[in-house]
Amino acid sequence: MGELSKLPNIAAKLEAQLADVGIETFEELKKYGSREAWLRILERDPSA
Repeated sequence: MGELSKLPNIAAKLEAQLADVGIETFEELKKYGSREAWLRILERDPSA
């Protein structure tokens, strides 16, 4: 369990998806925002 899965509404699977697109810390998630993070995940995995 990493840093992100300690945040509300972020389970281990979402944390792994975020890591796959280069977002591994709260600061990175805050920098890109939830919308950009989700778009990056969808680019990599359209079924997400």
